[in-house]
Amino acid sequence: MIPKLTEEEYQQLEENLLEHGIREPISVWQDTIIDGHNRYEIAQKHGLDFKVENYEFENKDDVKLWIIKNQLGRRNISKYNRCVLALKQEKLIAAKAKENSILSGKQYGKGCQISNNPIESIDTKKELAKIAETSYDTVSVVAKCC
Repeated sequence: MIPKLTEEEYQQLEENLLEHGIREPISVWQDTIIDGHNRYEIAQKHGLDFKVENYEFENKDDVKLWIIKNQLGRRNISKYNRCVLALKQEKLIAAKAKENSILSGKQYGKGCQISNNPIESIDTKKELAKIAETSYDTVSVVAKCC
């Protein structure tokens, strides 16, 4: 799901881990690594100690969203790759938008403007642009290229 580290990035990570140890835990969901594949590989190669942090999610879609958001928040990723990662969430966001729209219609009726507990309206295009930290036009251009 996430762009692979370049050879140089991997070597730098390996050097850092050998010098300073593994400071961040390997993130796991249901015995599957969801963050820290490279750290885990390097730890195994050199016999380094590491901690494991277990996460709970309702389903694989929630895991995918977490992985992408986690990486976008941490890595220095190009604008193009940010768009690619955002686009991997498009179906999930669109499904949530549709679900909210249906639920809102069932609970409050068509055209209801006021409620004590409104259901959040989701604009898929705006969400993708927000995730990629760019305009939706840029996301659209990348989508056509992929």
